[in-house]
Amino acid sequence: MLQYMLMKIAIDLTQIPGDKTGMGIYALNLVREILYLNNTSNKFNIFFFAQDDDNEWQKLIDNNNNKQCHLITIKHSIFRKLIFRFFFEQILLPRKCKKLDIHTIYSFHYTMPYLTRIKRVVTIPDMTFYLFPELHQKIKRLYFKTLIPLSLKKCSKAITISESTKKDLIDRFPYMNPDKIAVIHLGVNINSPPAQAKEHLEKYGLQEKKYFLFVGTLEPRKNIPGIIEAFHHVINTNDNIKKDYKLVIMGKKGWFYQEIFETVKKYHLEESVIFTGYLGGEAKQALLAHAFLFVYPSFYEGFGLPVLEAMAFGVPVITGNVSSLPEVSGDAALLIDPYDWQEIAAAMQKLLSDQKLVKELSKRSLKQARRFSWRFTAEKTLALFDSLTENE
Repeated sequence: MLQYMLMKIAIDLTQIPGDKTGMGIYALNLVREILYLNNTSNKFNIFFFAQDDDNEWQKLIDNNNNKQCHLITIKHSIFRKLIFRFFFEQILLPRKCKKLDIHTIYSFHYTMPYLTRIKRVVTIPDMTFYLFPELHQKIKRLYFKTLIPLSLKKCSKAITISESTKKDLIDRFPYMNPDKIAVIHLGVNINSPPAQAKEHLEKYGLQEKKYFLFVGTLEPRKNIPGIIEAFHHVINTNDNIKKDYKLVIMGKKGWFYQEIFETVKKYHLEESVIFTGYLGGEAKQALLAHAFLFVYPSFYEGFGLPVLEAMAFGVPVITGNVSSLPEVSGDAALLIDPYDWQEIAAAMQKLLSDQKLVKELSKRSLKQARRFSWRFTAEKTLALFDSLTENE
């Protein structure tokens, strides 16, 4: 009898790629904590929709062993393509949810089903398609700028992942009721460095605390050419630095990334700049844990999760003084103007020359990271779902 009394939630994970960055890391950790919390409360009957080539969701559900959580997969060979995934989201998903008597559909990434009366919650991670349209592919600009206003109009609640993004959203859509927007920060896991960290470093010819690190998709918004420009300046002011330190760029190729490689060639940095491609799991954790500094001068972020991931290992951070980045980093980072590579270079040199500052920022970083918890993210998300029944 209890099964029919539970609030039924559908969580759409079909937008999440197999190689998880940003929103993928958000989704994975949020689902893990939701499963844990629902085991305790037994309040929700949750249906997760995911692509069948991503077995991480299957592992999570199986390990959870909760009969109130169900995984429904769709064929990745068809629905990984944007046009067909849109068809699934708009036609097949709401039909399936209607049959299951779903109360609320939760969508992670800007869009959601529009032609349904089922309550819907959507996350709007950032406003880059409006603030920096030139940094996106034309098809994505058209797609998301058409559908985001529909999402805001049709949703029961919109989630933003920072106060900064909420402000940007209201500035762009002043008709939007602020009470309809919930700010739910992302979290981070505080872990010890992997036991096999040395092996991962040796694979790339790295030594502990002898490299600068960036983590993120290779795309214009991340300002990677600015990092390379600053690094070039720093290593050419001191022969020992040039000999001892590397710059590591960790992340998969996104779009409009050619300038990054052209900048490396321009300054003949092929031996000093290391591209690892996408890394996850222990390899990523190892390189994060043993970096001398983490540099993230993005032009705009809805949250800036890599900053928090570096801080969770006590790594000093250099990041932008724009958008959500000061909100996330607090007083634990050196804030710079991302449009000025000389400021980035000056921050790098400051850390190289001031060991006392390195230790202080390391201490502050750990303290700042502990303010963000995936458990709290999940608790606030489930509370939001629960609140949708209050006015019924």
